[in-house]
Formats: sequence, C-alpha cells, structure tokens
Amino acid sequence: MDRRQATPSDAARQRTSRDSTSSATGEADSRNEATVAQEAVRRLRRYVPAVVAEGVLHDEERLRGERREVAVLFADAVNFTHLSASLDVEAVFDLINDLLSRLVECVHRYDGLVDKFTGDGLMAVFGAPIAHENDPELAVRAALDMQKAAAEFEPIARAQLGVPLQIRIGVHSGLVTAGVIGTEQQAAYTVIGDTVNLAARVESLAQPGHILVSSRIYQQTQALFDFQAMGTTQIKGIDQPVAIYETIGDRAAPLPTRGLEGVTKVFLGRDTELEQLHALLVAFLDDQHGRLVTVRGEAGMGKSRLVSEGLSTLTSDQVAVWCGRGLPYAQGVGYGIFRSLLQDAVRPQQSGQDYPSDLAWDAQVSPSLRIFLWQMLGQLPPEEQTALRHLEPERVKQLTVLALREWVLGEARRRPVVLILDDFHWADDLSRDALKSLVELIDQAPVLLCIITRPRPGIDLDPTPPPTEESLAAPLHLSLELKPLSPEHSRMLLAHLVNLSDLPERLIETILTRAEGNPFYVEEFVRMLIEKGALRLGDGQWQVASAVALQTVEIPTTLRGLMMARVDRLPKDLQDLLRSAAVIGLQFSARLLEEVERRLHGPVAVVPLLERLRDQGLMVERPQAGEQVYTFRHIITHETVYRSLLRSQRPGMHRTVGECIETVHAGDLTNQAEVLALHYDRARVHDKAMLYALLAGDRARDRFANREAIEYYSRALQFSQHLSGYQAERWQAAVGLGQVEQRVGDYEEATACYQAALDEWEEAAPEARARVMLRLGQVWEKRGDLQKAESHLRQALAQLGDTSTMFPVLRARIYSALGSLGRRRGDLTAAQEWLEKGLALVSDTEHYDVLSSILNRLGGVHYNRGEWDKAADCTERALELRERMGDVVGSARSLNNLAILKHTSGDWDGALADFERAAELHERIGEVEGLSLSYSNLGLLYTERGEWDRAEENLRRSFAIAQRIAHPYELAQAHKYLGWLYLLQESWEECAQHLRAAVSLYAEAGARANLNLSEAYYFQGALNLEQDRIDDAQQWAERCYSLLREATGSDEGESVEWGRYEQLMGRIAQARGDLVAARLYFEHSAEIFRASGSLIEVGRTAYWSGLLSLALEEQGRAREELLAAQQIFDQLGAAPDLQRVEGQLAQLEGLSD
Repeated sequence: MDRRQATPSDAARQRTSRDSTSSATGEADSRNEATVAQEAVRRLRRYVPAVVAEGVLHDEERLRGERREVAVLFADAVNFTHLSASLDVEAVFDLINDLLSRLVECVHRYDGLVDKFTGDGLMAVFGAPIAHENDPELAVRAALDMQKAAAEFEPIARAQLGVPLQIRIGVHSGLVTAGVIGTEQQAAYTVIGDTVNLAARVESLAQPGHILVSSRIYQQTQALFDFQAMGTTQIKGIDQPVAIYETIGDRAAPLPTRGLEGVTKVFLGRDTELEQLHALLVAFLDDQHGRLVTVRGEAGMGKSRLVSEGLSTLTSDQVAVWCGRGLPYAQGVGYGIFRSLLQDAVRPQQSGQDYPSDLAWDAQVSPSLRIFLWQMLGQLPPEEQTALRHLEPERVKQLTVLALREWVLGEARRRPVVLILDDFHWADDLSRDALKSLVELIDQAPVLLCIITRPRPGIDLDPTPPPTEESLAAPLHLSLELKPLSPEHSRMLLAHLVNLSDLPERLIETILTRAEGNPFYVEEFVRMLIEKGALRLGDGQWQVASAVALQTVEIPTTLRGLMMARVDRLPKDLQDLLRSAAVIGLQFSARLLEEVERRLHGPVAVVPLLERLRDQGLMVERPQAGEQVYTFRHIITHETVYRSLLRSQRPGMHRTVGECIETVHAGDLTNQAEVLALHYDRARVHDKAMLYALLAGDRARDRFANREAIEYYSRALQFSQHLSGYQAERWQAAVGLGQVEQRVGDYEEATACYQAALDEWEEAAPEARARVMLRLGQVWEKRGDLQKAESHLRQALAQLGDTSTMFPVLRARIYSALGSLGRRRGDLTAAQEWLEKGLALVSDTEHYDVLSSILNRLGGVHYNRGEWDKAADCTERALELRERMGDVVGSARSLNNLAILKHTSGDWDGALADFERAAELHERIGEVEGLSLSYSNLGLLYTERGEWDRAEENLRRSFAIAQRIAHPYELAQAHKYLGWLYLLQESWEECAQHLRAAVSLYAEAGARANLNLSEAYYFQGALNLEQDRIDDAQQWAERCYSLLREATGSDEGESVEWGRYEQLMGRIAQARGDLVAARLYFEHSAEIFRASGSLIEVGRTAYWSGLLSLALEEQGRAREELLAAQQIFDQLGAAPDLQRVEGQLAQLEGLSD
C-alpha cells in the first residue's frame, strides 16, 4: 500500500494543529474542573451514598432549607463507653470506628444520609436531600441490615471487651426542616424538628439487639415487615401516648393478600379462569396430548379451589388424578413434593385392597429403576440398598428422575394422568429439577401437569413446555393468575355466608375493606363473629344473633390479629396444645405431639384435642402410612401461634421437641436430621445443631440436593465457630461443602473449601487428606490448570505412602485421575501406565464404579493408539459393568465410545443407532455434558453422510449445550466439527472462523497435546490447501507433527492421527509439484489406515492417490484407485466423498473416450 495516500495533506495537518492549540486551554480547564468535581464526590461519598453525592454536587438547590417528609434512624452501641473503659484510647477508637463503618455501609446501601455521629452511634436520614417514594421502607431495611452487621461484629467486640456488644435502633418518620446550618467556614447539611427528637426517644426505649419504630413507621411499612406491638408509652414533649412496635423482619409475603385456599360453598369471581381450565381439560381428553397448567396467586385467593372445581367433572374411569403438596419444613428434604405425590398414588394399594400385580403402581417401571422410587418413599428394604452402594450421588439423582419419568409414562399408557403439585413454592431443588424433566413428557403422552404456587421472585416456577408441530384445540400451557375478588364478588361471598339484612352497613364495609378481596379473609371474619356469639345458624345461613355483640365487636386490622383473636378464645388446654404443635412445625404426628405434651404439661391424650381443633377449622388430618398426622389448616394460623410465644420461651420448647424426636424416632434419626438441625438451632444447642446440620448436609449431598447441602454444611461450619474441638466435624463440613461446590461447577469455592480443610487440620488421617487432594486435583483439571492438578494428585499418592496394598481403591482412583490427565495432555504412554496400575488394584473387586471408569478411559487410550480390538474390549467390559450396576449415565458414555469404534471401522449404520441411543439416554436423564458429546458425534457422522441439515442441527445443539455449561473442551469439539462441515460445503470463511475458535478453546481447556487438537490442525491444513495457501498448509502440518510427537513420544505412529498427517503431507507435496514425495506419503498413509481399520480414510487416501496418478498421467492406476475409493464411499454411504470421486471418474471416462 502507498503510505503517502494514508497521510493527511500539509494543509489538513496545519488546520488540525491550529484547532488543537485553540482548544487546549479549554480542555485543560475542563479537565481541572472534572478533577475537582471527582475529588469532591470522592470525599462526599464517605458520608453519603454515591447517588446522593453526585446529585447534590450538581444540584445546589437541594441544600437550601426546606420542609421535607423523611424517615430518621438512630442507632447506638449500648453501654459501649462503660464497657470500653479498660481499653487503650486508640483501641477504643479503632473498635468503634470499625463498628460505625459497618453501620454506615448499611445506610448508604439504601441511599440514606449519615446526618451525624453520636460518639458510639449515628443518626441517619432517608428522604433528604434526595427523596424516594419508599423512604420509611428504606429506613427499616437499613435498620435490619444494621442488626445483622452488628451480629457479625459481635465476636470481634467480644474478643476485646470480653462481653457482647449490641446496638439498639429507633426509627420514626415525619416532617423536618432540612438544609445547611453553620457559617461559611464550617457548615453541615442536617435535619431538625420534632421528628428527630421522637426518633431519638424511640431508640432510647429499645432493648439491646432490638429495633423499635413509631406507629407512623408501622402504618407505612406494615405491608412489608412483621412487627410486634409493644404497647403505648408516654414520651417527654408529646401530649398523647405513643404506640411503639418492634420490627421482627421481612414478611414472608407482602400484604394485603394472606391466607390459603378458599373453603366457601360457592365459587365466585373466577368464571373466566374456570372456563379456560374447562376448555383445556376438554381438549386434553379429546386429543390425548399433554398439557401444563400453572395457577399463581397469593395465599387465600382460591388457587387449589379453582383446580378442584375444574377437575370436579372428571371421573376415575377417564383419568388418574394424584396430588402432591409442598411443605415449608420439607424444603431441605429431597423430592418432598414428589414423595407426597407417590404417597397419594400408592395409598389405595396400601389400604389393604387386593390389586393384581400387573396393576400395581410400580408395575410399569423397570425393575432396575423401581428401587429409586421406593427410596423416594423411604420404604427401600435394607437388602435393596446395597444396589445403590456403587453409584455416585449424581447417578442416583439422574436415575431417580428417570424412574419418575418411566412411572408417569407407564401410567399414562393406561389412561390419561393428571398430576397436581400444590404449594410448589415450597418445593426443594431436586423437586424443581424433576419438574423440568417431567414437563418434557407432555409432548410424549397424555400427562397434564398442574402447578399451584404463590409468586416467588427469583425462582423459576413456570417451566417451558416443549414445542409441538401438532395443531391443537387448546394451548399446551395455560397460565392463570388469581387476583383479589372485586368488591361486588366480595360482597356476594359475604352475603352467601351471612344474612346481610340485619348486619350494619358500617360493619359490612369494614369487613370488605379489610378483607381486600381475599376469600379466606372474608370467611375468617365470619368465623370470628360466630365465635363471639354475634351470629347463629338458621335456614342454611348465618343470621345476626346479638345486636349488642355486633356493636361491641372490634374488627382486627390484620389477619394475624384476627387469627390470634380466635386462638385467645380457646380453652387453655387447646391453646397449650396449639403452641406445642406450632413449635414442632406446620405438620406433625400425633405421637410426637403427645410426647412433647407429656414433657411440658404431663400425660395427656392429644387425639381428642386435635379432633376438637379440627372441628373448629384450625387443623386438618392427613393420614400417612399408618401414622395419625395433622397439619395446621392455614400457614397464618401456625405462624401466628408461634409468634405469640415469648422469645425467651422458644429455645426451651425447641429443645424439648428435639429431645422428643430423638425419643420417638430413636431407630431412625438419620431421616430426622433436617428437622432436628432446625430445632436445636432454634434451641441454641450448638453442638447438636452442628452434628445434625452435618448429617443433613451429607443426606442432601447424597441426594444431589446441592443448594440444601450448601446451606447445611455452611450452617454446620457456623455452629462450630461457637464450639471448641470438633475438628473432625469441621473437616467433614468443609470437605462436604467443597464436594457440592465442585459438583455445581463453582470450582473456585470448592478449591477454597478443600484447601481450608487441609490447612486447618494437618493431623487428619493420611487417607482423608489423600481424598481431599484427589478432589483438588480433579478441580484444578476442570479449571484448566493441569500442572496444579498433577501436583495435587501426586501429593495424594505421597499421603498414602509406598505400600501399594494400603487403600487400594483410593489409590486406583488417583491412578485413574492421573491417567485421564495424561490422555488429556496427549501423553498416551503415561496415561496407559497409570490406568493399568489402577486396573490391577481393582480388577478382582466389586468396586465396579472405579473399575468401569478405568476401563472406559483405557479404551480411549487404545483408540487413540489405533488399537481397535483392545479399545473395543475395554469399552465393552465397561459397558457390561455399568449395565450390571444400573448406571444409565455410565452406560450411555460407554455406548457412545462403542459407536465411535463402529464409526471408525466402517459400521456407520451401527454407529448411528448407538449414537442416537446414547443421546436418548443422556437426554432422558438430563446429563448435559454427555448429551453435548453425543450430539457432536451425531453431527460428525451426518456430515460425512452428506446430510447437511441434520449435521448442522446436531452440531448446533452440541454447541448450545457446551456454551450453556461453559465447558471449553466440548465447545472446542463443536467448533471443530462445524468447521469440518463448512469445509466440505466449501464455505471457507465460516470454516476458518470455527477452526480458529476450536484451536483457541483447546488451549483454554489445557489440551495442548490432545489428539483432538491434531484433528483441528489437519482441518486447518486442508482448508488452506483448498484456498491454494500452500505455505500456510505446511505450517499447520508441522504443528500437527509436533503435537503427535509430543503426545506419542515417537517420530511416527500407526494411529488415525498419524495417517491423516501423512495424507496431508502428501497433498502438500503434490501441490508443490513434488509428485514422488507425494506418492510415498500417500502409500504410508494408506498402510496406516488399513492397519487401524479406518475405512473412510482408506477411501480418501485412494482418492488423493488417484488424483496424483492422473497428474503422473497413469490413467490405468488412477482408475483403479478411484474405483476403490468409490466402492468404499458407496458402502459407507459417504455421499460427499462419493459425489466427488464419481465426478473425477466421469472426467476420466471423458478423457478415455
């Protein structure tokens, strides 16, 4: 290129210079102003949040005096001055500065302003100088965060003061005068007025560790937070007594919508939703195509009633209807809602009825999978549990979901199935994952999934059904959201329950206003009036019984107040029973409650009392497997009764409940771990809480309930901070947490957990340390740092010592990991040595999981070496073991490897069938990494068959999965094969882009000498030859050779990869005109491919040799070679290669003519 053309003209340069000079001063001034402004903002941010700092800096009007509505917060460290008297002044300053820094951060988090520091506390303002529409809410949220920050700071203060340090907080809102006060030399922005004084008084009334608010704050934020009324108090300077409330925390769900399902005898205001549901049910029965229904709404809106009404026209001859229910205390128990569903399905057969074996609930499930459903039910016999011993937790999770799917599909073959999942907002992680898999069934069988849930931000409770090409009379997915009833329908509902003619209009309006369209709330008001004696039943409707009672009745302003009013009117024995039950939980057995009551109040028969509570609508009986089980009819009732207990009472009662559970379930404490961890946590019995949290973490980990496991292990570690000793338990918790973090792909957290365990307890047994080092090696391999991976694996071996007979299975696992590492690096010799050493340790044992994994990896090594018979033998043995274990995931992977062998040896139809079967298995169990691999292999096979659309479809699927799971190696594979597809289609630019990406991703994955990378180099060389860039092709060939030398430790080899290198060099030599060298390369290449059994490459080499013979004018030889290639391509069904060779043969015949 002419450089002169790229240079501006002299005139242009002078003009540019003059413009630059004239603007330099202005730019400098602007930069100086910007610097000053940035410094001002930086200094201001120490006292106010960034948005306030920047807003004030650019809007001086905000600093002028004005009347504003604000929320004012005071926080104070209780008795800090007295407690710190023994400390050095500098230490006191550092301590209080640390605390205040934490509190200031809480203020700024919600855009508040720190008005002033008060020695050992602060005053904060929300709403000045910048107002928000929810400043009272922001102030309360800041107060709650301060409470948490102070709790986290407490151990630091205790270490220096020797006693706890707590803060108290007060919040009030109202009008203030806000602005700058002071002189020009020293001024500050502040707020003054009675609101500030009252906020300070409220704070002074608070107990250490508590938050008090005024009635004004309470009224403004009661929809968002739970408060406890503390009565009224006279405050100096205020004429009337002031109502004070304690802030408890965030509401479980914002008001006004509270309550559970409506229980009225009429169903009003839901005509549109009911019509939609009926239309979908009619279509479901007519076309036998599955459907998904999601019903959302706050508690008490009538969600379950809507579904019940919608299904009321169905009969058991038409459909099977089963219902599972989520429970808040079952969120940490895997598959809780599906366990409930199965219990509903099997209950008729467990009631003593005689059922033919072919109609048994699990008759449609494969025998190898039934055990997973029995395990879910908690009814797996001990002799059957040994079948699960060799399976990894991830396999158990996948096979459990597969068993669920098979059960549902089997039932749907008999008759359409309706599965109702109620209260799904309380579902655990495993249940949510299982639902995602079951939703896919609606496109395969007549299955209607009905999900009933409250709205829950951040949790996906609305799975997407699979697309369908069928023309259907009703949509696949119906989403219904229930809103509050209209005033008209609320009045109609009340009129149905009560004769309104004698009811004062004022009282009617009060009930309807406070009910706010919630059917349950309307009914509860009526119950309250009945219990107060104001109503009596007559002519099928409640009538006014006492006008006097109506005049004196007080209507609670909240649903909790309403529920508590009902409880207060109960006899004392029922009140005591309710409180004990509330401590146990939302659902409980009569047997357990009776033991709790015996310890708290003496021997008592609880069943008659529970029946009285049931008759009054406070309890519901839910029989389970011979147990008398009861549940609070409404979550609000449970929460209200529990909150009525004094905080000082709760720990002792929770301890009693925990001890009773240990007594009642003495033979099965493992299955009570989650609830025992909860009770001993609330009882503040830290040692037991830690031990049960640890057990619950192990159970969640083994069920693959990752989120719950992380929570339990983290809680166990927190409990251990309060205890001395327990190093083994801390080790177990840290390692368990690391395992789960590793499983979910958070490798950095997993590394930190494992390393912390090793650093903290150096006295741990060598075997235990070796296991953690093995996991560290596996994590570093996933992170792509193969050097650190190998270092940790070798450290693991060093921990076990030199005696090979010690810990043979663990040693075999380490050898297997080192073998996998060697193969990934491309060091096949080292990989084979490690794997064979591991094989020798477990070949005669029943540790089939380790043995099958080693055999599968060893088969891969033999494949890379071109040793097909050995590869097939190892892979088939691995497949047999995995099928014997019922390991569907492992079987799918071995099946995939067998398909690769068939593909290479020329059995393309067999390979296609195995690839598709492997993909189907991976898809059924949701094993995405294996599914990505299967799609990639299918895409390659379809590419070579010339089925371009199917090839691209499968490769794009593989690419999408690899991208989603952020797996660089699988992404590299997908890019590489997409590049090969575009190479055959002669789409050079797309081919180049994908091959470049593949090479880069292999490097990112640490596959520097992996043989799959050599294939990418081969494709790059072929691409450059097609574009006549011979020198570039030569460079790629040389890179291929260097990689093969490093991987095999030899200058030549007999594997397919070596054959491709020789073939590529032959093409390059021919392009350069060195036909003699080309002939030698092709001959050597053909020998390698024939020896390795790679039929497609034998044909391709014959094709290139034929073109070389044409160039040498050896037409007879050319015809023989091209015909040989044609025969191979035709036999395989390799359409692109066949088309190309037939074109050359046609030209050759033309020349002959």
